[in-house]
Amino acid sequence: MTARLIAPLAYATTACALVIGVLPRSAATIPGLMILLGLPLVFRLVPRNYLYGMRSPRTLWTTEETWYRQNVITGVVMVGVGIVWLSILGVKLLID
Repeated sequence: MTARLIAPLAYATTACALVIGVLPRSAATIPGLMILLGLPLVFRLVPRNYLYGMRSPRTLWTTEETWYRQNVITGVVMVGVGIVWLSILGVKLLID
């Protein structure tokens, strides 16, 4: 395992452990986790691997650029969905 892969995997493990084990459970738990796990993908910090990121035959067996391009798209979608989800929760909280 390369040194470039250890940092994103440690980040993902820590984020999951905090959200699942330490922080209180609420409606914002899953969207927060989506945002936390999507950010390293957006910033191209996750090298090609079989554990973390968008894995498909196209991303794993072609060029590095394909891996990063697909994972940036996946990360942007994850962060975007998390933000929209949190916004909807915020609006519901204001209405109720």
